[in-house]
This record gives sequence, structure tokens and C-alpha cells, in this order.
Amino acid sequence: MTTLWTRERYVAGGGRGEVALIALTSAKLPDPLPISRTRHGMPDEGDGPGAVELVARDRAADPAWFTDAIVAPFADLIATDLGPDVAAAALAADHAYVIEVALDDPDDLGHLQAAWALAKCICEEGAAAGPVILIDVYAARAHLGVEVAALVAGRRFDVMHEVTLFFDEQEDGTLAAWTLGLRKFGRPDLVLLGLDPTNPSTATDAAVLLRDLAETLASGERIEPGDRVETPGGDELLAEPFEPARAPLVAVDNVAVVLQRRPVERSIPAPVAT
Repeated sequence: MTTLWTRERYVAGGGRGEVALIALTSAKLPDPLPISRTRHGMPDEGDGPGAVELVARDRAADPAWFTDAIVAPFADLIATDLGPDVAAAALAADHAYVIEVALDDPDDLGHLQAAWALAKCICEEGAAAGPVILIDVYAARAHLGVEVAALVAGRRFDVMHEVTLFFDEQEDGTLAAWTLGLRKFGRPDLVLLGLDPTNPSTATDAAVLLRDLAETLASGERIEPGDRVETPGGDELLAEPFEPARAPLVAVDNVAVVLQRRPVERSIPAPVAT
């Protein structure tokens, strides 16, 4: 039996938890898939298993559409994360298996477990025909299929497997840092602006703060404009709506909040570093 990933700090009123995974392979997989609750980690509890959907797309049905709509949008991501040879294999894939799940304000993470259980099964089944590439759409990350197939079915939740941290220098010379993937939990992504790139500890401090806040939100806490975040270093940050025009190089396709230093009225607990 797979233990359900719970949200110990769940606060109602969050958004829609959405997951999208795309497996690219040259293998035509059996239908139905031989999914196993024990072997692949499909939970028994919660609404997640009933909400997950799997759609197969075949290159032969419409080669141009398959390339333009399924593979090409992720070619640069795959090349960056996994290298040009893997990107070439992805571009040559004959089949795509699209896993999607969406639940309003989920009070557990069974929907996430269910999506990864399907992905693990697909990566196992497709391995015989060559490399499988798994794209985590909302976290903007690509995985080798062998790594997904090797995921332990009964593993504990790991927020850094679900959320990606990004850093980029802005036009004014400052550094920005942000998350992608928090929409899986029905929570806004997080943005930090105006960071000092000349300070050797800036990137590390920002990464730790974003990681710990992401874990707090994944566990069910909410953050919304007007909230105050207390950092481990004693600073106080105000959450404000993030407007893309404010930092065009910050590539966030989810609702997001930017954390700024200034006095406010309301606070949420500081994340606990792990």
C-alpha cells in the first residue's frame, strides 16, 4: 500500500492543483497500461487517482502537428537539461503520452502521486524501444525515463523534485530568482527581485528561502498579497502581485507573488529550513 502524501499545514481557499507530464518514446504502449499501486506508487486514498487523465498522441496521425505542438516547444528545455543527443531522440519520438490532472484546492497530494505513478509505468514500459524522455511541463524540467522508472514507489515527498528554481540577471544589473511548479499545489509561484549579484551569498540565500517557502506552500500553507514572510535571517518580506512587465525576463506562466522588503500588517509563519 502506498502512503498518501498529506498536507500537514493545509489551509482551505487555495487554487487549482495542476500537473502536466509528457513522456516521449518510440514505443507503442499497451492499452490499458499495467499500472500497479504497489510497484508504481499509485495511492489508494484521496481524489487524485480518479482525477488523473492519460492521452496518447501518435506522430503518424499528423506528423507536422506532432512536431510543432508536442515536441518542438520543449526541444530547447530538453537540450539544456539532458543534452543535444537526448533532444535529438525526443525530436525523433513516435509517440507522446500526456498525463494531466487538475483538482480544485487539493487537501492532499494524491493527484501528484498518481501522475508520477503513471509516468513511472510509462517509462518502464517504453524503455525496451529506446530512451524515454519525460517533461515536467509546469516545473520546466526534463527527466531521463530511466530516472523516472527508478523512482521508489513508496518514497517520501520531495519538494525539489516538483519545483525548479531559476536565476537570471535583469536589465538593470540586479539578479532575479523565482520558482516554477507551485501550481501543482494550487499555490502561486514566488519571485525575488533586486538581488545583489556581487554578494557571494545572494544566490544561496535566495535558493534556501525559495526552497523553504515552496515546501511550506506544498504542505498546505497559503500566501497572498499583503502577507508578510519572516525569513530565517530576520528580514520581513511583503507579498505583492507579480506583474510580468516589471521584470520581463522572469518567465512565470502561473499566478505569482513577488516578495519585497517593507513593513506590513499580516504575517505567515517563517519556513523551517531542512
